[in-house]
Amino acid sequence: MTPKKSEKHKLPLTILWHQHQPYYKNSSGIYQMPWVRFHSIKDYLDILLILKDYPEIKQNFNFVPSLLSQIQDYSERDAKDLIWELSEKPAELLEPEDKRKILDQFFLINTNNMIKPYPRYYQIYLKVKDFLKEDSLNSFLNVLSVEEYRDLQIWYNLAWIGMESRKKPAIVKLFKKGKNFSESDKKILFREIRAIMNLIVKSIRKLWDADQIEVSTSPFYHPILPLLCDNFISRESASTISLPQYQFAYPEDAEIQIERGLQYMEQLFGRQPQGVWPSEGGVSMESLEIIARLGVAWAATDEGILANTLKEKFSQIQIYQPYLLDTGKNSINLFFRDHYLSDAIGFVYSNWPYEQAVSDFIERLRAIRNLIIDQKGQDALSKSVVPIILDGENCWEYYEGDGKPFLRCLYETLQNDDLLETVTFSEVLRRQKNPQRLQHIFPGSWINNNFNIWVGAEEDNKSWDILSQTRDFLVQQEKEGIYAEEKIQQAWEKIFIAEGSDWNWWYGEEHSSANDIEFDQLYREHLMEIYQLLDAEIPSSLYQTIKRIHFDRFESSMPKNFINPILDGWSTHFYEWVGAAVYELKNVPQSSMHQVTRILNALHVGFNQQNLFIRLDFVSKPDPLTEFVVAIKRPKNITVVVSPLRGVLEKYEMKKEIQVKTNLIPSFKMNKILEVGIPFSNLKILAGEVIGFQILVKLNGKLLEIYPRMNLIELEVPDHYYDLVEWSV
Repeated sequence: MTPKKSEKHKLPLTILWHQHQPYYKNSSGIYQMPWVRFHSIKDYLDILLILKDYPEIKQNFNFVPSLLSQIQDYSERDAKDLIWELSEKPAELLEPEDKRKILDQFFLINTNNMIKPYPRYYQIYLKVKDFLKEDSLNSFLNVLSVEEYRDLQIWYNLAWIGMESRKKPAIVKLFKKGKNFSESDKKILFREIRAIMNLIVKSIRKLWDADQIEVSTSPFYHPILPLLCDNFISRESASTISLPQYQFAYPEDAEIQIERGLQYMEQLFGRQPQGVWPSEGGVSMESLEIIARLGVAWAATDEGILANTLKEKFSQIQIYQPYLLDTGKNSINLFFRDHYLSDAIGFVYSNWPYEQAVSDFIERLRAIRNLIIDQKGQDALSKSVVPIILDGENCWEYYEGDGKPFLRCLYETLQNDDLLETVTFSEVLRRQKNPQRLQHIFPGSWINNNFNIWVGAEEDNKSWDILSQTRDFLVQQEKEGIYAEEKIQQAWEKIFIAEGSDWNWWYGEEHSSANDIEFDQLYREHLMEIYQLLDAEIPSSLYQTIKRIHFDRFESSMPKNFINPILDGWSTHFYEWVGAAVYELKNVPQSSMHQVTRILNALHVGFNQQNLFIRLDFVSKPDPLTEFVVAIKRPKNITVVVSPLRGVLEKYEMKKEIQVKTNLIPSFKMNKILEVGIPFSNLKILAGEVIGFQILVKLNGKLLEIYPRMNLIELEVPDHYYDLVEWSV
């Protein structure tokens, strides 16, 4: 048997799995989206459990504190998400709206790897897909039987269970049963889901205590630190970028987010991480000085940051070593990830046979080893490192077997390789006594070495400006000294949540998902809560959606002719609203909000030459405190609030950066229905212009319903000829 070569001749490899999800809890205390739960039961635990079979493999895990706090909320405080609540509702009690949500959302999963392998799930999927080709969603809510809906409720949750957790006897039994599930089976499934989530923190602690993994962390709510310190720094890495109207420069927020993250990890695990993965790999001199000042030993970012820092002096081999950055008063070690190899695992290898993928990965590592030896000699290997850093969750559903065959093959190969070794970042630093020094760092992130994903687009900049204005409002109210400290701290918590990077990830044209509406709503909802906590009026801008690019099942209808309704809150006679555009609302999905009952049943939109008329029909009579908002976005932003209890009709618009309120003549009445008339002259919208708006329902400042969800009701303001051209009886 040939002995292995000396350890000093091995090339160190550091693999860091970055585990992160946004903060999904809404104002009702329910998790708006299920992704923390789904990735917990599929990825976070599994990727830890398989390490027990490979004791010589060292790995690095970055856990965002707000992710772990959400996992704890599920496992220790019985938290639920909207999908959970929709799934556990007895199938025989599902309302049409419940069924619509199920059909709309319970196939948001990788079809090839997470639906097709399960005959019953795939059968239901094909049945729904075939009907969608032929008809609208509304017409086939009852195409599935009660039993099929129940099986779909279970399969959407069951398919997310990770390969390691599927070894649990209760889970094995559910997979074996496959169909004709009972309501008791649901209870078993969700009991097991909580048990799986309860093992995550325990497994992290066990592996960290055994020194098989190193745990690093990020700022608490995953903000991009350089942009908190000064969002105008984005122009240093992209000189032509459009900047927000207001400069957001609060390094004190950045420090709080980092400090709280470190403290949380110490409370949870009994020790503080030595490393920080700055959110999105975002770095700048100012943000790294803060991290260093808080006692963090190392941070990491993308190789493109080093390339832009060294410029013409850069060569690829230079990323395979740690650096020591002088930040001014302090210093911090930096690692720069191999962009290609990190992205190969994240985006490329999922389409390859796993043996071929592992072989390619190992060959590339050996080529790097040879390059280091050729240029620096074998002794340089012990002071070198190949940093691989990537998202540790979202890629696996595209792999065969959720990526477990790939990972097992990779770990087995690395464990037996005599030229490569896996290490932690701190191990590398213990070996490196005299790292190369840097005097400055190029500001940017791990995406294109700039911050353009999060700032610069119209939607991005609008969200930054709204955040700036809300923060300024909170600072001013805190100075007044009239609010309890508890309320002030709750309000600051909402600011810190809104500073997270994920909101602006979905703004702009770069990214879009089926959950755009939820992200947009959640972001604004967090800021709305600040005003609610301090008993202040919510600015009309927060009722206006920021995200504009979204396609739902909606088309505007034009009124057929002029109408002249009597605004008394009653359907006075049959012809009163004939000719208005009618929108049926009772069964419209409202997945962005959590509510038990619906309020709006139908919406009528009509006009004559002078007025816009709106009629709301109710499912049941609203709470007397309910207010109704007409959020106009075209041709300009105007918000009209109808308050039946106060008897006022208020118009809000921005003039020279100041929100101006105007009381209009209260031309409305609510009895069985609500009828409203708004003169076009009050809106200063002229004949021939297109007016686009949404209808919102709010109670005590909380948004209950919105229609349409992401598009606008649009109509052209008529001139006096309209009634002669468009005429109906």
